[in-house]
Amino acid sequence: MAGGQDRLSELPNDLLRRVLHFAPLKEAASTTALSRRWRAPLWLSSGAVNLETGVHNYYYDGDRHDDSAQFFCTRDAFVSAAAGALDAAAVPISTLTLRLDSDLNESADVPVWSCRRDKDKVVSRYTGLVGVVLSHRATRRVEELRLVARDWSEHHIFRNTGSERLYTVTLHSLPFKTTLRVLELANCKGLLLCRREAAAPRLSSIRLSHCDQDLCSLQRVIDAAPVLLAVRLESVNIDATEQDEATTRRRLRCPAATMLVLNSCTWMIDKPGYYYKKTVDVDDVDIVAPRLRSFMYKGPLRSLSFSPRPPELEQVDLDLSGHGNYGNKDTNNDIVVTFWQFARSFTSAKEMRLRVNHLEDIAVLNEARRVELLPTFRRLQRLEVQGVNLTKGKTPAVTVLNLLRCCPVLSALRINLTPQHHHDASNKNVEPDTRIPQKEIQIAALAPCHLFQCLQSSLRRVGLQFQLEKSNCLGVKLIKFFAENAMALEEMYIDGGEEKFCEQMNPKIDKWNSKRRKSGATSFVILPLKR
Repeated sequence: MAGGQDRLSELPNDLLRRVLHFAPLKEAASTTALSRRWRAPLWLSSGAVNLETGVHNYYYDGDRHDDSAQFFCTRDAFVSAAAGALDAAAVPISTLTLRLDSDLNESADVPVWSCRRDKDKVVSRYTGLVGVVLSHRATRRVEELRLVARDWSEHHIFRNTGSERLYTVTLHSLPFKTTLRVLELANCKGLLLCRREAAAPRLSSIRLSHCDQDLCSLQRVIDAAPVLLAVRLESVNIDATEQDEATTRRRLRCPAATMLVLNSCTWMIDKPGYYYKKTVDVDDVDIVAPRLRSFMYKGPLRSLSFSPRPPELEQVDLDLSGHGNYGNKDTNNDIVVTFWQFARSFTSAKEMRLRVNHLEDIAVLNEARRVELLPTFRRLQRLEVQGVNLTKGKTPAVTVLNLLRCCPVLSALRINLTPQHHHDASNKNVEPDTRIPQKEIQIAALAPCHLFQCLQSSLRRVGLQFQLEKSNCLGVKLIKFFAENAMALEEMYIDGGEEKFCEQMNPKIDKWNSKRRKSGATSFVILPLKR
């Protein structure tokens, strides 16, 4: 409203329906009171129903009353409102969102045994409540289903276990499985598919967030969806127990997927112990995704491989920071081997982002090992690397040289050397790298630049971000290195942590460019790097 003018009502109906498509049911229904024009309820023709319900102060122990009557009263009101909204829809419902909430177990004085008993009853009752909504006749043409439960583990000692999850989606029992395209679950027990003959012919996207998922059930769902293009698993506890117990190696097949996200997931197996079952990590994961074009991984460095390697990868995002045994000299060789074997799966990528704790953790220090381990990223044009240079030796520079050697057609490179973790920023008394004699490190760092094809012909843009501590810090050395050796360089973007750092480099730029012109190289400019 501006000057008494109702600008909202001037918007076309199609745009208003699109806005109401995302509004919760109560807010959408209340729009009929906004003005005369809104009295014809547009939300009924938005094609979406977004429902929310919750049970509060729900306890079962000797000192508190059984709140069953309150639950059923709330449930009946919710089911009635949901049925009314679904029945009143003027167009087929294409999007259905359910948000389930409960403040169970927030009180610290509730006994553990009582919490567990309460939880079981709430899960049972919510399961029936969700089932009533999903089985309504108006949902038979739903294309997008989002089911979001509150994460009880934020306030409870039973954190990261499946017992907190409210609901399991049984795909074969959904009345709209043949029309479903998008399925998103948060804080649920995951997906279940018991009937192998069941199919989801239009399912193209699955997203699981903070769920507990059985690997066999997930695989059956993927197999039942022939056009499943996007699989996103975010903070999912993956139980791989039911597969072959002879080995801890597991496989995930996504034959149609073009996007795969594995973000902060755990892969676990329950094995029988002497008295109790014990949980162990999955050692190796094989992924079959021949059509993959985008891959994102965040988590600890593990033996993860693609078979076959995706031939048309466009984007790869690998975040290995904050995990692992980095800095441990006894395990460093295993880390180097595992990392480069992992990286070998992405030789067809065009863009790559890589985050590690410390650059030296993945350095290959001698020529024989480089020949053995380093792959060739034959299509990689843009590379972004982030990692702290923890040691005072030249090993971090070796990592940069390793990456340059792997990328013959690289055109844009960005290196971020600034620490993201407090322990990196505060670790001032670091010891020199002693894993290999200092002389050999120097020879590796000063390898002839003709070995790097990208320096000779393709590298045009370089970005460097670092904290200027000394004039001979790694960031300054890299500026000089690229200025003198990147023959096709046109632009260098720098953030040295000081505002006037780029201005201070101007006298050196003229000197570098003068030498470059004599050798037939291009001139370049230095510009501030935007974060």
